[in-house]
Amino acid sequence: MTVLAYSLAAGVKGSWRVVCVPEDLHLYVEFSPPEADSDPLDWSSVDDFLAWRPRGALHKRARDRLVSLISDALLER
Repeated sequence: MTVLAYSLAAGVKGSWRVVCVPEDLHLYVEFSPPEADSDPLDWSSVDDFLAWRPRGALHKRARDRLVSLISDALLER
């Protein structure tokens, strides 16, 4: 399984990443502590991630970065 990941925001407690599994056409968001392996059981759908009210500054930065990435991709059309 090929997994593509992009860091949205990182801090001392961990990082938020957007994760794509091209073969399955899935796009997820995850938070993982430093030095932790990615665990698909911890991944959230993009819909769920965007629906949550940010739980802190790092979470808000990650949400804002994801929205920016999506906006940039749509504007490139």
